[in-house]
Amino acid sequence: MPGIITLTTDFGPGAYVGAMKGAILSIDPDLTIVDLDHLVRAHDVRHGAFVLYSSVPYYPFAVHVGVVDPGVGTKRRAILCVCEGALLVGPDNGLLIPAAKRLGLKEVREITNRKLGRPELSDTFHGRDLFAPAAAHLLSGAKVKDVGPVVKDFVDLDFGVPKKRKGGFEGVVITYDRFGNIVTNIPQSDVEKAWSFGDRLAVTIGGYEMTVPFVRTYGIVAPGDFLATMASSGFLEISRRESNAASQLEATPGMHVSVTKV
Repeated sequence: MPGIITLTTDFGPGAYVGAMKGAILSIDPDLTIVDLDHLVRAHDVRHGAFVLYSSVPYYPFAVHVGVVDPGVGTKRRAILCVCEGALLVGPDNGLLIPAAKRLGLKEVREITNRKLGRPELSDTFHGRDLFAPAAAHLLSGAKVKDVGPVVKDFVDLDFGVPKKRKGGFEGVVITYDRFGNIVTNIPQSDVEKAWSFGDRLAVTIGGYEMTVPFVRTYGIVAPGDFLATMASSGFLEISRRESNAASQLEATPGMHVSVTKV
């Protein structure tokens, strides 16, 4: 069965993604390439990390390449995350770490073996010249131990831990999706202990305050109404049915969120 490589970038569709695919197929034309997401917001490492976190657990063994890399060409390292049932390849800027930890992170290695990349390494396109070829080589016989040394001081990134308060939690916005659904860092495990569907919740995001119903899904409220629900990623989400909650509330990643039962 051909190996699987997934690609997650902030490139948008077009020539950059096409070049990465060519670099992979020139090493092994039998590999299967899956476009996970190329619409990550430009330079938004946290958004890319959330995309990987939300998606990679649903694959059989694969090498996941992530390229949201505003530090390309600087001294930032290229890394390989070795996980339970997967490998992740990309820049050492935190992009890969939430997904790697969710899968079960075993070790992180710096990619120093130049044989894993193209002969000429561009200063501005490591996705094509290093990350994509390295992924292909790893599925075509290269050994993890030959990638480079183990590193312990990799750049960590997590979504934070919400603080419990009376009747609810204080947390932050992780990101928002193309529908404008605002994903908080309040996990389902906490939500299930604090509230039940049908409860009314007081929500503060940035300078906006409102009271919304906590419901199973969007269609339970009227079009245009705000709501709170559990996102498929396992985090509490603040949404607006058939409209854009993030735009309306001017939500940005890292913004403070407070949610309590009324």
